[in-house]
Amino acid sequence: MSAENGKVHKLEAVKVETENAEPVETVVPSASTDEAQRDMSKVAMIVSLLAVLLLVIFFFGMNRNIAGLTEEVKSLGVLREDVASLDQRMVKMQEDVPVQMKRLIAHDIVNEMTMKAVYLSDVLQDEAMRAKMQEVLAGLKDIRDGLEK
Repeated sequence: MSAENGKVHKLEAVKVETENAEPVETVVPSASTDEAQRDMSKVAMIVSLLAVLLLVIFFFGMNRNIAGLTEEVKSLGVLREDVASLDQRMVKMQEDVPVQMKRLIAHDIVNEMTMKAVYLSDVLQDEAMRAKMQEVLAGLKDIRDGLEK
């Protein structure tokens, strides 16, 4: 439909009769529909090229991320070895620490007993008791020397 000077015109399809006497409608494509189809094919081509470009970018980005993850996994393997060695050291230290602690405690007790024995030997008036205390001091000295080895 078109409007010209306020009048409305109606377009009708042209009927062409052939020898068979059957009316056939023919629609003549206009130049604007050919151009529109060409323009749409250009748009489709551009969209497909952009899609391929995005896929390439996505592929290389994922490839780089996977390479980084591979390096991280390898470094985790090294960390596992380090943790295993530290675990072995901790087990060894747990076995050694009680022995060392017992030795230090015994050494402290012997030192304390020695100090008290020295004080007693100075305080005692009886020579026989002083002689026995000197024997005790000699025994404590032997024990201390044994603990220090």
